[in-house]
Parts: sequence; structure tokens; C-alpha cells
Amino acid sequence: MNEKIMLLLVLLAISIAFLLSTVSITVFAAASNTTDIDVNVSTISQITLYPNYLNWSQVIVGTAGGHKNITVKNTGSVNVTNIYGWVNTLEKEIVRPYGSSYPENYSAGGVLTIMNETEQKYFYLGRIEWNWTQDIPSHDWSIITKPVVTWGYFRNMSDDYVWVLGNGTTGCNDSDAQFAIEDDIDLGTIATRKPENPVDLTTATYNTNWSYGQFTSGTLVDHCIAVPYDCQKIFIYKFDRRSSFLDCGKDIYNSSLTPGGTFILRVDAWIPRGIPAGNLNRTTLTIEAT
Repeated sequence: MNEKIMLLLVLLAISIAFLLSTVSITVFAAASNTTDIDVNVSTISQITLYPNYLNWSQVIVGTAGGHKNITVKNTGSVNVTNIYGWVNTLEKEIVRPYGSSYPENYSAGGVLTIMNETEQKYFYLGRIEWNWTQDIPSHDWSIITKPVVTWGYFRNMSDDYVWVLGNGTTGCNDSDAQFAIEDDIDLGTIATRKPENPVDLTTATYNTNWSYGQFTSGTLVDHCIAVPYDCQKIFIYKFDRRSSFLDCGKDIYNSSLTPGGTFILRVDAWIPRGIPAGNLNRTTLTIEAT
């Protein structure tokens, strides 16, 4: 090999070695630190119903419209209990609708029935049955010991049941008023027009315009009724715990509902015979919890 080339290679090697000896390799460590996260959720009691609108169309009288589901969800931040409900039938059906061809005289709330997850049967949340202004032939009111002032029919869908009301000392809102309803479907005979199991009505101190009764058996089992002072109607209800009405049995949901929790209500429209065709007066269902 040429001596000059050898010399160059040696010098190149020495130069590389020198450069490597002067190179400093620095390792950078990642910088880090921490911060604490603290979130406080405010207290709010809130429930939401899904859907917010229900409709039954073209329902044939004497039949049910078909069940629908309502989901009740705790959209608040605390457990809710004492869950109850009502429909504003009394505000929407203010005049006696019988004999009228106007469907809007009837409240849609009066045909609404509801089933919760516990009891597995339908109840009326708020149905009005008005007095029958004509005589009901072949009746027997002997079970009532008070002066009989009002009678009528309870129509649950396809069947009718005769009821009778006895006046109190000054009105049907008195504690000595009486109510009785037939257990048998009305067939036009004395045997099916003889109300039984009379209930002595009581007056609530917080609303003396009404008297109240509760049923543990018979046609209206587990329902309550409210009767106004003028005896012209009976209001059949369940799950209503407003201060103006007698507490009627269990809550609509019997457990504490945690935030984010849900339960299902099954609802249906039971259309009795003798309802005029068209849209009934729209009514609002309210579910409330404390």
C-alpha cells in the first residue's frame, strides 16, 4: 500500500478517535408533577319521565287501547322516595258529561289506568263517575242506612257496576256519609243492583269539602274514593298523596330510587261503553317524589 495512503488512514483514525472522545451525550428525564382533583355535586331532587307524550287513537268503546310503558328516571343527585302520582281529571272534567255528544267533556285522565312493578294489576289514577239522574229500575238500596241521594254506574271498560251514596248530616262531605257498590256485573236484575259492603266515609281535617273511603275488597279493591259535599260524583283514585286527598295505600314505587336509577310504569286507556267519538280532553299525568 502506498505510504501516503497509509498515513492518511492513520490520521483519519486518530481524528475520529479524538472527536468521539470530545462528544458528550446528555439524557433528558421527562418532567412531571401532580395536582389533586376535587369535584362536589350539588344536591338536587329530580325525576324525568320518558316519553313526555302518550296517545291512543281509534280505540273502540268497551276495549283497551293497548299498554304503553313510561320510564321514570332519577335524573337528580340524591335518592328519592315516596313516589306517587295523579292526573288532573278534576280540573279537566268539571261538568257532568253524560248525555253529551262532545268527547272533550270527558277527561282523558278518567280512562287512564296504571300498573306499577309491584302489584301487577291496573288501577285508576283518577276517574270520575257522575250521578245518574234517572232511576235505576229493580234496585235495592237497603244496605245504606243514610238518606239515599245519589246513585250511578262504575264503568271499568266493558262492564258496569251499580253504586249508591247516602248523605251525611249536612252533605256528602260529612263523616257519616255512606257509599256502597255492587260486586256483580250489572245484568238489570235486583241481584245485580243491590250494592253491598258499605263504606263509612270520613272527612279529612285538611280538606273538609270532601269525604273519603278506602276499599280492601270488592269491585274497587285497593282504590280510594273521594266524594264532594254536593254528592254529585265520586272520584276513584290510587297512588295520590297530595295533601288535599286521603293517602291511598302504597307509593307507586316502593323502594328508594338512586341517582340514575329507573323503573317502569305500564299504562293503558280503558274506554267504557257510551263515550262519544273524538278526542277526550287532554289531561296531565304527574309523578312526584320526595
